[in-house]
Amino acid sequence: MLYDNALLTRLGAHLWQATKDEEIRRVTIETVEWVGREMTAPEGGFYSSLDADSEGHEGKFYVWTDEEIDTILGADAPAFMTYYGVTAGGNFEGRNILFVPSDRSAMATRIGVDEPTLDTILVRTRRTLYDARARRVWPARDEKILASWNGLMLRGVATAARVLDRDDFRKLAIRNADFLAREMVRDGRVMRSHKEGLTRISGFLEDHAAVALGFLAVYELTFDEAWVSQARAIADAMIEWFWDDKAGAFFDTARDAERLITRPRDVTDNATPSGTSLAIELLLHLAELQQDAHYRRRANFALTTLAEPMLRFPTAFGNLLGCADMELYGAIEVALIGDRSQQGFTLLERTVGEVYVPSLVLAGGNFRRSSTIKLLEDRPLVDDKPTAYVCRNYACDRPVTNPESLASQLENAARAGITSTKNREIE
Repeated sequence: MLYDNALLTRLGAHLWQATKDEEIRRVTIETVEWVGREMTAPEGGFYSSLDADSEGHEGKFYVWTDEEIDTILGADAPAFMTYYGVTAGGNFEGRNILFVPSDRSAMATRIGVDEPTLDTILVRTRRTLYDARARRVWPARDEKILASWNGLMLRGVATAARVLDRDDFRKLAIRNADFLAREMVRDGRVMRSHKEGLTRISGFLEDHAAVALGFLAVYELTFDEAWVSQARAIADAMIEWFWDDKAGAFFDTARDAERLITRPRDVTDNATPSGTSLAIELLLHLAELQQDAHYRRRANFALTTLAEPMLRFPTAFGNLLGCADMELYGAIEVALIGDRSQQGFTLLERTVGEVYVPSLVLAGGNFRRSSTIKLLEDRPLVDDKPTAYVCRNYACDRPVTNPESLASQLENAARAGITSTKNREIE
Protein backbone atom coordinates (compact mmCIF):
# COMPACT_ATOMS: atom_id res chain seq x y z
CA MET A 1 0.00 0.00 0.00
CA LEU A 2 1.29 3.45 -0.89
CA TYR A 3 0.21 4.95 2.43
CA ASP A 4 2.15 2.38 4.49
CA ASN A 5 5.33 3.17 2.58
CA ALA A 6 4.61 6.90 2.85
CA LEU A 7 4.39 6.84 6.63
CA LEU A 8 7.37 4.49 6.96
CA THR A 9 9.50 6.68 4.69
CA ARG A 10 9.02 9.77 6.84
CA LEU A 11 9.54 7.72 9.99
CA GLY A 12 12.72 6.25 8.52
CA ALA A 13 14.11 9.70 7.76
CA HIS A 14 13.43 10.81 11.32
CA LEU A 15 14.87 7.59 12.78
CA TRP A 16 18.06 8.06 10.80
CA GLN A 17 18.34 11.63 12.12
CA ALA A 18 17.96 10.36 15.68
CA THR A 19 20.15 7.25 15.47
CA LYS A 20 22.43 7.56 12.39
CA ASP A 21 21.73 3.85 11.89
CA GLU A 22 22.96 2.95 8.40
CA GLU A 23 20.51 0.06 8.04
CA ILE A 24 17.61 2.47 8.61
CA ARG A 25 19.13 4.81 6.04
CA ARG A 26 19.46 1.98 3.52
CA VAL A 27 15.87 0.80 3.93
CA THR A 28 14.52 4.35 3.70
CA ILE A 29 16.50 4.99 0.52
CA GLU A 30 15.38 1.72 -1.04
CA THR A 31 11.75 2.46 -0.19
CA VAL A 32 11.85 5.80 -2.01
CA GLU A 33 13.72 4.22 -4.92
CA TRP A 34 10.97 1.58 -5.13
CA VAL A 35 8.32 4.30 -5.24
CA GLY A 36 10.14 6.11 -8.02
CA ARG A 37 10.83 2.93 -9.99
CA GLU A 38 7.61 0.94 -9.60
CA MET A 39 4.87 3.20 -8.23
CA THR A 40 5.17 6.45 -10.19
CA ALA A 41 2.99 7.31 -13.19
CA PRO A 42 4.61 8.94 -16.24
CA GLU A 43 2.94 12.25 -15.35
CA GLY A 44 4.26 12.19 -11.76
CA GLY A 45 1.45 10.83 -9.60
CA PHE A 46 1.98 7.88 -7.27
CA TYR A 47 -0.02 4.68 -7.81
CA SER A 48 -2.06 3.23 -4.95
CA SER A 49 -0.96 -0.36 -4.38
CA LEU A 50 0.38 -3.68 -5.59
CA ASP A 51 -1.65 -6.86 -5.15
CA ALA A 52 -0.56 -9.42 -2.58
CA ASP A 53 -1.44 -12.20 -5.05
CA SER A 54 0.13 -13.21 -8.33
CA GLU A 55 -0.70 -16.24 -10.44
CA GLY A 56 -3.46 -17.02 -7.97
CA HIS A 57 -1.19 -17.42 -4.94
CA GLU A 58 -0.64 -14.99 -2.10
CA GLY A 59 2.93 -13.73 -1.91
CA LYS A 60 4.22 -15.91 -4.77
CA PHE A 61 6.13 -13.02 -6.36
CA TYR A 62 8.14 -12.37 -3.18
CA VAL A 63 9.01 -15.78 -1.69
CA TRP A 64 11.87 -18.18 -2.44
CA THR A 65 12.91 -21.79 -2.02
CA ASP A 66 16.39 -22.60 -0.85
CA GLU A 67 17.01 -24.42 -4.16
CA GLU A 68 16.15 -21.29 -6.17
CA ILE A 69 18.52 -19.14 -4.14
CA ASP A 70 21.30 -21.73 -4.33
CA THR A 71 20.96 -21.94 -8.11
CA ILE A 72 20.84 -18.17 -8.65
CA LEU A 73 23.51 -17.05 -6.18
CA GLY A 74 26.02 -19.90 -6.36
CA ALA A 75 28.95 -19.34 -4.00
CA ASP A 76 27.19 -16.40 -2.29
CA ALA A 77 24.13 -18.50 -1.45
CA PRO A 78 25.24 -19.84 1.99
CA ALA A 79 25.97 -16.35 3.36
CA PHE A 80 22.75 -14.94 1.93
CA MET A 81 20.61 -17.79 3.26
CA THR A 82 22.13 -17.51 6.72
CA TYR A 83 21.61 -13.75 6.80
CA TYR A 84 17.98 -13.96 5.66
CA GLY A 85 16.94 -17.05 7.64
CA VAL A 86 16.35 -19.24 4.59
CA THR A 87 15.67 -22.92 5.36
CA ALA A 88 14.78 -26.00 3.33
CA GLY A 89 11.30 -26.17 4.85
CA GLY A 90 10.66 -22.43 4.54
CA ASN A 91 8.48 -20.28 6.79
CA PHE A 92 5.51 -19.73 4.47
CA GLU A 93 3.83 -22.61 2.68
CA GLY A 94 7.11 -24.36 1.98
CA ARG A 95 8.84 -21.22 0.75
CA ASN A 96 10.82 -18.46 2.48
CA ILE A 97 9.82 -14.93 3.32
CA LEU A 98 13.22 -13.31 3.72
CA PHE A 99 13.88 -11.89 7.19
CA VAL A 100 16.93 -11.06 9.30
CA PRO A 101 17.04 -13.16 12.51
CA SER A 102 19.55 -10.95 14.34
CA ASP A 103 21.45 -7.67 14.05
CA ARG A 104 24.03 -7.20 11.33
CA SER A 105 27.13 -7.57 13.52
CA ALA A 106 25.86 -10.85 14.99
CA MET A 107 25.00 -12.15 11.54
CA ALA A 108 28.45 -11.20 10.21
CA THR A 109 30.02 -13.19 13.05
CA ARG A 110 27.76 -16.17 12.33
CA ILE A 111 28.65 -16.08 8.63
CA GLY A 112 32.36 -15.63 9.42
CA VAL A 113 33.06 -12.31 7.67
CA ASP A 114 33.52 -8.73 8.76
CA GLU A 115 30.66 -6.23 8.33
CA PRO A 116 32.05 -4.41 5.25
CA THR A 117 32.45 -7.77 3.49
CA LEU A 118 28.92 -8.75 4.50
CA ASP A 119 27.58 -5.47 3.14
CA THR A 120 29.33 -6.10 -0.19
CA ILE A 121 27.82 -9.59 -0.42
CA LEU A 122 24.33 -8.32 0.42
CA VAL A 123 24.41 -5.53 -2.15
CA ARG A 124 25.53 -7.96 -4.83
CA THR A 125 23.08 -10.73 -3.96
CA ARG A 126 20.05 -8.51 -3.52
CA ARG A 127 20.61 -7.04 -6.97
CA THR A 128 20.99 -10.51 -8.51
CA LEU A 129 17.81 -11.78 -6.86
CA TYR A 130 15.89 -8.64 -7.82
CA ASP A 131 16.82 -9.17 -11.46
CA ALA A 132 15.72 -12.81 -11.22
CA ARG A 133 12.45 -11.86 -9.53
CA ALA A 134 11.73 -9.25 -12.20
CA ARG A 135 11.34 -12.12 -14.69
CA ARG A 136 8.42 -13.53 -12.70
CA VAL A 137 4.76 -12.69 -13.29
CA TRP A 138 4.29 -9.36 -11.53
CA PRO A 139 1.40 -8.67 -9.14
CA ALA A 140 -1.32 -6.44 -10.53
CA ARG A 141 -0.98 -2.74 -9.73
CA ASP A 142 -3.83 -0.43 -8.76
CA GLU A 143 -3.05 2.64 -10.84
CA LYS A 144 -5.52 5.01 -9.23
CA ILE A 145 -3.78 8.14 -7.98
CA LEU A 146 -5.44 9.13 -4.70
CA ALA A 147 -4.84 12.64 -3.37
CA SER A 148 -4.51 11.85 0.33
CA TRP A 149 -2.12 8.94 -0.19
CA ASN A 150 -0.09 11.02 -2.64
CA GLY A 151 0.08 13.85 -0.11
CA LEU A 152 1.42 11.47 2.53
CA MET A 153 3.96 9.98 0.12
CA LEU A 154 4.99 13.41 -1.13
CA ARG A 155 5.68 14.46 2.45
CA GLY A 156 7.74 11.33 3.02
CA VAL A 157 9.78 11.71 -0.18
CA ALA A 158 10.39 15.42 0.38
CA THR A 159 11.49 14.78 3.97
CA ALA A 160 13.81 11.97 2.87
CA ALA A 161 15.25 14.19 0.13
CA ARG A 162 16.04 16.96 2.62
CA VAL A 163 17.31 14.71 5.40
CA LEU A 164 19.35 12.30 3.28
CA ASP A 165 20.52 14.98 0.82
CA ARG A 166 19.34 13.12 -2.27
CA ASP A 167 18.85 15.16 -5.42
CA ASP A 168 17.01 12.30 -7.15
CA PHE A 169 14.46 12.24 -4.34
CA ARG A 170 14.16 16.02 -4.60
CA LYS A 171 13.28 15.73 -8.28
CA LEU A 172 10.76 12.97 -7.54
CA ALA A 173 9.07 15.10 -4.86
CA ILE A 174 8.87 18.22 -7.03
CA ARG A 175 7.53 16.22 -9.96
CA ASN A 176 4.76 14.75 -7.81
CA ALA A 177 3.95 18.12 -6.25
CA ASP A 178 3.70 19.72 -9.71
CA PHE A 179 1.35 16.93 -10.80
CA LEU A 180 -0.89 17.36 -7.76
CA ALA A 181 -1.01 21.15 -8.14
CA ARG A 182 -1.74 20.87 -11.86
CA GLU A 183 -4.20 17.98 -11.97
CA MET A 184 -5.81 17.65 -8.56
CA VAL A 185 -6.18 21.13 -7.07
CA ARG A 186 -8.88 23.43 -8.39
CA ASP A 187 -9.34 26.87 -6.81
CA GLY A 188 -7.92 25.55 -3.55
CA ARG A 189 -10.13 22.49 -3.48
CA VAL A 190 -8.51 19.09 -3.85
CA MET A 191 -9.99 16.34 -5.99
CA ARG A 192 -9.96 12.75 -4.75
CA SER A 193 -8.88 10.50 -7.62
CA HIS A 194 -7.04 10.56 -10.95
CA LYS A 195 -6.67 7.73 -13.45
CA GLU A 196 -5.94 7.54 -17.16
CA GLY A 197 -6.04 11.31 -17.56
CA LEU A 198 -9.35 11.79 -15.75
CA THR A 199 -9.61 13.58 -12.40
CA ARG A 200 -12.84 12.95 -10.53
CA ILE A 201 -14.68 13.07 -7.19
CA SER A 202 -14.44 16.05 -4.85
CA GLY A 203 -11.85 15.42 -2.17
CA PHE A 204 -12.44 14.64 1.47
CA LEU A 205 -10.90 16.41 4.46
CA GLU A 206 -7.90 14.06 4.47
CA ASP A 207 -7.21 14.78 0.80
CA HIS A 208 -7.00 18.52 1.41
CA ALA A 209 -4.89 18.34 4.55
CA ALA A 210 -2.48 15.65 3.31
CA VAL A 211 -1.79 17.39 0.00
CA ALA A 212 -1.24 20.75 1.72
CA LEU A 213 1.16 19.18 4.23
CA GLY A 214 2.99 17.61 1.30
CA PHE A 215 3.31 21.05 -0.28
CA LEU A 216 4.74 22.44 2.97
CA ALA A 217 7.33 19.65 2.97
CA VAL A 218 8.28 20.65 -0.57
CA TYR A 219 8.65 24.25 0.64
CA GLU A 220 11.06 23.07 3.36
CA LEU A 221 12.98 21.23 0.66
CA THR A 222 13.11 24.06 -1.90
CA PHE A 223 12.25 27.28 0.02
CA ASP A 224 9.98 28.18 -2.89
CA GLU A 225 7.25 30.22 -1.24
CA ALA A 226 4.76 29.32 -3.97
CA TRP A 227 4.23 26.02 -2.14
CA VAL A 228 3.25 27.85 1.05
CA SER A 229 0.74 29.90 -0.95
CA GLN A 230 -0.68 26.68 -2.41
CA ALA A 231 -0.94 25.12 1.06
CA ARG A 232 -2.63 28.21 2.46
CA ALA A 233 -5.20 28.27 -0.35
CA ILE A 234 -6.04 24.64 0.41
CA ALA A 235 -6.25 25.39 4.15
CA ASP A 236 -8.69 28.23 3.50
CA ALA A 237 -10.83 26.01 1.27
CA MET A 238 -10.65 23.29 3.91
CA ILE A 239 -12.01 25.66 6.55
CA GLU A 240 -14.72 26.96 4.24
CA TRP A 241 -16.02 23.56 3.13
CA PHE A 242 -15.26 21.16 6.00
CA TRP A 243 -15.51 23.23 9.19
CA ASP A 244 -18.87 23.42 10.91
CA ASP A 245 -19.32 26.35 13.31
CA LYS A 246 -22.29 24.79 15.04
CA ALA A 247 -20.43 21.56 15.80
CA GLY A 248 -17.11 23.36 16.30
CA ALA A 249 -15.36 20.65 14.31
CA PHE A 250 -14.06 19.48 10.96
CA PHE A 251 -16.12 16.89 9.12
CA ASP A 252 -14.72 14.37 6.67
CA THR A 253 -17.03 15.42 3.81
CA ALA A 254 -17.59 18.89 2.40
CA ARG A 255 -20.80 20.75 3.12
CA ASP A 256 -21.74 20.55 -0.55
CA ALA A 257 -21.17 16.77 -0.73
CA GLU A 258 -23.95 14.23 -1.13
CA ARG A 259 -26.14 14.28 1.97
CA LEU A 260 -26.05 11.13 4.05
CA ILE A 261 -28.02 10.10 7.15
CA THR A 262 -25.21 11.57 9.22
CA ARG A 263 -22.27 13.64 8.07
CA PRO A 264 -19.13 11.46 8.50
CA ARG A 265 -16.53 12.44 11.08
CA ASP A 266 -13.88 9.96 12.24
CA VAL A 267 -11.31 11.66 14.47
CA THR A 268 -9.17 8.62 15.34
CA ASP A 269 -5.79 7.92 13.76
CA ASN A 270 -5.80 4.42 12.31
CA ALA A 271 -3.73 2.98 9.42
CA THR A 272 -3.47 6.59 8.27
CA PRO A 273 -3.87 9.78 10.30
CA SER A 274 -7.43 11.07 10.44
CA GLY A 275 -8.52 14.00 8.34
CA THR A 276 -9.05 15.94 11.55
CA SER A 277 -5.54 15.39 12.91
CA LEU A 278 -3.98 16.22 9.53
CA ALA A 279 -6.11 19.38 9.31
CA ILE A 280 -5.05 20.49 12.78
CA GLU A 281 -1.40 19.76 11.98
CA LEU A 282 -1.67 21.83 8.80
CA LEU A 283 -3.18 24.80 10.61
CA LEU A 284 -0.55 24.68 13.36
CA HIS A 285 2.28 24.54 10.82
CA LEU A 286 0.92 27.47 8.83
CA ALA A 287 0.31 29.39 12.05
CA GLU A 288 4.00 29.04 12.92
CA LEU A 289 5.26 29.97 9.46
CA GLN A 290 3.01 32.97 9.07
CA GLN A 291 2.16 33.92 12.67
CA ASP A 292 -1.51 33.47 11.85
CA ALA A 293 -3.58 33.76 15.03
CA HIS A 294 -6.76 32.72 13.21
CA TYR A 295 -5.32 29.35 12.21
CA ARG A 296 -3.88 28.80 15.69
CA ARG A 297 -7.16 29.56 17.46
CA ARG A 298 -9.10 27.15 15.28
CA ALA A 299 -6.51 24.38 15.68
CA ASN A 300 -6.38 24.95 19.44
CA PHE A 301 -10.16 24.83 19.74
CA ALA A 302 -10.35 21.58 17.75
CA LEU A 303 -7.63 20.06 19.94
CA THR A 304 -9.38 21.13 23.13
CA THR A 305 -12.63 19.43 22.11
CA LEU A 306 -10.72 16.15 21.68
CA ALA A 307 -8.67 16.37 24.88
CA GLU A 308 -10.84 13.94 26.83
CA PRO A 309 -10.87 11.12 24.26
CA MET A 310 -7.11 11.60 23.72
CA LEU A 311 -6.60 11.15 27.46
CA ARG A 312 -8.84 8.08 27.66
CA PHE A 313 -7.72 6.36 24.44
CA PRO A 314 -4.24 7.68 23.59
CA THR A 315 -3.33 4.83 21.22
CA ALA A 316 -6.19 5.91 18.95
CA PHE A 317 -4.72 9.39 18.49
CA GLY A 318 -1.06 8.96 17.58
CA ASN A 319 -0.81 11.80 15.08
CA LEU A 320 -3.14 14.06 17.01
CA LEU A 321 -1.03 13.68 20.17
CA GLY A 322 1.90 15.00 18.16
CA CYS A 323 -0.22 18.03 17.27
CA ALA A 324 -1.12 18.50 20.93
CA ASP A 325 2.55 18.38 21.90
CA MET A 326 3.39 20.99 19.26
CA GLU A 327 0.62 23.29 20.47
CA LEU A 328 1.38 22.88 24.17
CA TYR A 329 5.16 23.29 24.05
CA GLY A 330 5.60 25.17 20.81
CA ALA A 331 7.25 24.24 17.56
CA ILE A 332 11.00 24.54 17.12
CA GLU A 333 11.28 27.24 14.48
CA VAL A 334 14.39 27.40 12.31
CA ALA A 335 14.99 30.28 9.91
CA LEU A 336 17.93 30.11 7.51
CA ILE A 337 18.77 33.54 6.11
CA GLY A 338 20.91 34.09 3.05
CA ASP A 339 21.52 33.17 -0.55
CA ARG A 340 20.88 29.47 -1.05
CA SER A 341 23.58 29.26 -3.71
CA GLN A 342 26.27 30.03 -1.13
CA GLN A 343 28.18 27.16 0.45
CA GLY A 344 27.60 28.56 3.94
CA PHE A 345 23.84 28.34 3.46
CA THR A 346 24.12 24.78 2.17
CA LEU A 347 26.14 23.73 5.22
CA LEU A 348 23.54 25.19 7.58
CA GLU A 349 20.77 23.50 5.62
CA ARG A 350 22.55 20.14 5.79
CA THR A 351 22.97 20.55 9.55
CA VAL A 352 19.22 20.97 10.00
CA GLY A 353 18.71 17.84 7.91
CA GLU A 354 21.02 15.78 10.11
CA VAL A 355 19.45 16.53 13.51
CA TYR A 356 16.11 15.11 14.64
CA VAL A 357 14.01 17.99 15.88
CA PRO A 358 10.42 17.20 16.93
CA SER A 359 7.79 19.70 15.77
CA LEU A 360 10.23 21.36 13.37
CA VAL A 361 9.01 24.31 11.31
CA LEU A 362 11.68 25.31 8.80
CA ALA A 363 11.94 28.43 6.62
CA GLY A 364 14.69 29.79 4.43
CA GLY A 365 15.45 32.66 2.11
CA ASN A 366 17.13 36.03 1.70
CA PHE A 367 16.85 38.74 4.35
CA ARG A 368 13.80 40.95 4.09
CA ARG A 369 12.06 43.48 6.31
CA SER A 370 8.61 42.14 5.46
CA SER A 371 7.56 38.68 4.29
CA THR A 372 4.51 36.44 4.15
CA ILE A 373 6.81 33.88 5.83
CA LYS A 374 7.02 35.60 9.18
CA LEU A 375 9.85 33.38 10.39
CA LEU A 376 12.06 35.14 7.82
CA GLU A 377 10.94 38.65 8.65
CA ASP A 378 13.45 41.21 9.92
CA ARG A 379 16.20 38.67 10.67
CA PRO A 380 19.47 40.03 9.27
CA LEU A 381 22.67 38.30 8.29
CA VAL A 382 25.52 38.20 10.78
CA ASP A 383 28.83 39.43 9.35
CA ASP A 384 27.29 39.16 5.87
CA LYS A 385 27.27 35.35 6.20
CA PRO A 386 24.33 32.95 5.86
CA THR A 387 22.75 32.89 9.31
CA ALA A 388 20.54 30.50 11.27
CA TYR A 389 17.94 31.46 13.88
CA VAL A 390 16.60 28.75 16.22
CA CYS A 391 13.47 29.86 18.01
CA ARG A 392 10.53 28.63 20.09
CA ASN A 393 7.39 30.71 20.45
CA TYR A 394 9.25 33.39 18.43
CA ALA A 395 11.94 33.76 21.14
CA CYS A 396 15.30 32.98 19.53
CA ASP A 397 18.76 31.84 20.53
CA ARG A 398 21.58 34.05 19.32
CA PRO A 399 21.94 33.85 15.54
CA VAL A 400 24.78 31.61 14.37
CA THR A 401 26.72 31.23 11.13
CA ASN A 402 28.57 27.94 11.59
CA PRO A 403 27.15 24.41 11.45
CA GLU A 404 28.60 23.28 14.78
CA SER A 405 26.85 26.03 16.73
CA LEU A 406 23.61 25.38 14.87
CA ALA A 407 23.75 21.65 15.61
CA SER A 408 24.27 22.39 19.30
CA GLN A 409 21.30 24.77 19.38
CA LEU A 410 19.06 22.26 17.61
CA GLU A 411 20.02 19.45 19.97
CA ASN A 412 19.45 21.69 23.00
CA ALA A 413 16.08 22.79 21.66
CA ALA A 414 15.03 19.18 21.10
CA ARG A 415 16.16 18.17 24.60
CA ALA A 416 14.36 21.15 26.12
CA GLY A 417 11.13 19.98 24.50
CA ILE A 418 11.55 16.48 25.94
CA THR A 419 12.33 17.93 29.39
CA SER A 420 9.25 20.16 29.26
CA THR A 421 7.08 17.17 28.42
CA LYS A 422 8.49 15.10 31.28
CA ASN A 423 8.06 17.96 33.75
CA ARG A 424 4.46 18.42 32.68
CA GLU A 425 3.85 14.66 33.18
CA ILE A 426 5.21 14.90 36.73
CA GLU A 427 2.98 17.87 37.50
